[in-house]
Amino acid sequence: MRVGFVITTLGFGGAERVLSLIANRLSYEYSVDIIKFDNQKPFYEIEKSIKIINLPALNGGFLVNLKKRFSKIFALRKIFKSSKYDIIISFMDSTNLLCLMANLGSKQRLIITEHSHHSLLSWKWKIAKRLLYPLCDGLSVLSRSDYQYYSYVKNRSVIYNPFFGDIDGKSQDRKENLILFVGRLENIKGCDIFLNSLKYCNLGNYAVEICGDGGEFKRLKDEFSSDKIKFLGRISDIQSHYKRAKIIVSSSRNEGLGNALIEACFYKVARVATPTIGACELICDGEDGLISDDFSPKSLAKKLNLVINDENLRDKLAKNGFNSRAKFGLENIYQDWLNLINKAIK
Repeated sequence: MRVGFVITTLGFGGAERVLSLIANRLSYEYSVDIIKFDNQKPFYEIEKSIKIINLPALNGGFLVNLKKRFSKIFALRKIFKSSKYDIIISFMDSTNLLCLMANLGSKQRLIITEHSHHSLLSWKWKIAKRLLYPLCDGLSVLSRSDYQYYSYVKNRSVIYNPFFGDIDGKSQDRKENLILFVGRLENIKGCDIFLNSLKYCNLGNYAVEICGDGGEFKRLKDEFSSDKIKFLGRISDIQSHYKRAKIIVSSSRNEGLGNALIEACFYKVARVATPTIGACELICDGEDGLISDDFSPKSLAKKLNLVINDENLRDKLAKNGFNSRAKFGLENIYQDWLNLINKAIK
């Protein structure tokens, strides 16, 4: 089977990491190409057997600069025809629309993937997806909420993001009084909500590490950096931080499915989150994590104080999260992907 993945870039990001993991796993048994729209080196490790095809970088919004957009469509169409893939898998919504248009009139099978929640869509995107998404042969979404929303796509499946790393539980013995934030420093990720919540927390001897980069990095660092709060920027070896941490906070304003909340399970890190769709999908409040009542810093601080001050609660949340990790294992997620692919190519 020949598989072609399509994504804008293979830089730092959740969707990029998921594609890398799934493409690598498929490459053990099948022929895999990755098509992307830049010339940058992939941030995540890619198996040597995988062919990476770089198309010219063409910037601009979907409805802006039609000439460049049509150039992308024609370039994709040419590759699709010449490569004769058994299945094409597109990552991210803008790439989904480009691939669907490039594949018009073709008999090649195409799976598209969603990595953000539908509530973020503008009316233009809603119309575009309603018109084009039914043309795909399969759709992968991250939550039951999105599964219901995209009811106009027949072959769809909820497939969680996979984890790949240390899952034996032996590296969890030396925990520190450390609270992590892991994610891009952009408004939607809500790091400012977390940092402002700390004003209402009794941190005691806890330290805070902010692992991530983005447009708000300098502003947040200038405003909140202190002896207790360190801004580490982009981290490639995030596992070493998970192994040390006791608590992780996800304070997104909107999140389809947060990789950090999945990864934390494997390292016995207690999870505290704002009430996004993704967090509610992954956490059973009070059992394997805590979810704040709303998106305010005070509400988040209320939950965060509970795990800081109650060691028994913190250990319970971390243990129950760890016990739920199997559903995020790479092999289980890989089987989910194979099932969706097999349905699409029948």
